[in-house]
Amino acid sequence: MASSPLPSSLSFLLLLLLLAFSLISAVHSSYSYSPHRPIHHRQPPHLRPSRSRSRARALPNLPASSRTTDRLFVPNATTHSNSTKSNPNSNSTTTNPNPNSNSNSKSNSSSTHGHGHGHRDGERVRKWAVGFAAGSVAGVASGLALSVLFRLALNVARGRYRSPSGPSIFSPKIIRRAEDLAFLDSDSALAALEVIGRGGCGEPTEPESRLLDKWTRQIRSEIQTVGRIRHRNLLPLLAHVTRPDCHYLVYEYMKNGSLRDALADVADGRRQLDWAARHRIALGIAAGLEYLHVHHRPQIIHRDLKPANILLDDNMDARIADFGLAKEMPDAHTHITSSNVAGTVGYIAPEYHQTLKFTAKCDMYSFGVILASLVMGKQPSDDFFQHTEEMSLVKWLRNVMNSANATAAIDPTLLGNGFEDQMLLVLRIACFCTADNPKERPSSKDVRAMLLQIKH
Repeated sequence: MASSPLPSSLSFLLLLLLLAFSLISAVHSSYSYSPHRPIHHRQPPHLRPSRSRSRARALPNLPASSRTTDRLFVPNATTHSNSTKSNPNSNSTTTNPNPNSNSNSKSNSSSTHGHGHGHRDGERVRKWAVGFAAGSVAGVASGLALSVLFRLALNVARGRYRSPSGPSIFSPKIIRRAEDLAFLDSDSALAALEVIGRGGCGEPTEPESRLLDKWTRQIRSEIQTVGRIRHRNLLPLLAHVTRPDCHYLVYEYMKNGSLRDALADVADGRRQLDWAARHRIALGIAAGLEYLHVHHRPQIIHRDLKPANILLDDNMDARIADFGLAKEMPDAHTHITSSNVAGTVGYIAPEYHQTLKFTAKCDMYSFGVILASLVMGKQPSDDFFQHTEEMSLVKWLRNVMNSANATAAIDPTLLGNGFEDQMLLVLRIACFCTADNPKERPSSKDVRAMLLQIKH
């Protein structure tokens, strides 16, 4: 497996050579079918030009009957003598004194001769056309075969296919060689890695590896889905390493952790997260969802969107991660049906509990809960909601937003900075996203447009 993809210029050059080869094959085959010499056809005797006129001129004293017998092969030919009409019972014929008869004879002879040339030209064109068609088919077939081989080689170079003993590298600019991942083959090296958290499918370890349990179907789903998507607000999969007892998915390390950790640190007073940072995080999540739902084909539904799966990079920009439950939904489909409930309690859309049918609007419900958590500083699993009448973040938020004291839903650490009106607008958007009727929820594209209009 190559350590880096082929340059784009080399790919373009190979494509040009492929097209040239196809054209040359077509032309060569067409000429191989064409005759190298013109085809000469022997004309039947009655179509050959007559020489009766020359004989008549050379032998002017021959009897008329002899000259007539000599002209039997060319019915329209005449002599230039001014003989009179003979006896009808005789074998002689009457000569035609019309001066135009000579031109008629020439035209008939020329048309007969032209018909022979036209026949030869038609045969030549027909054989050239057959040769060109055969050459074109051969050239296209050869081109397709070479194109498939070139595509396979390019995929291997880009790490989309791996050998049984080697890793799959999806980001060769970061992991340039397979040897960079050789340390994962050692049990002692794995034991030395620090476990920094646990995801839905396994344990993330520092610095750049993630140990997954042997859940083969979920592993394949995550690899196939994440390996080819690239967006600034999505966590890219760098490589996949297979071992006999487990699989490794290698991601870029996000030192600022997850949004869940950040909100917990803010609640405990260990970190500050102002409104500008929270607004930027909300925009990043919306942009990542818009890419998955709108711009990527086929559409990708995350199915497990929550603060723990939102990682923060060095600039505190959001990166959507953990695609273990993500599914591709073909354009012709309207939903994804699962055999059991997948996701996290508190972030799952109510209709999914009832029908087990997941749509993009289910992701929007989860995003609405995250949006509310950003402004409120609370999460659905907090003990606070267990002591309320609603016992639910979504229901509690609706009641507060419809009351006269809507600012009670805002995180106390954000009050007094002058952006309360903007926060209330974001909470309104969160209520729209968590509507009970999925048809009333906005799309990810609409939500991103609304958040962009809120200037902090």
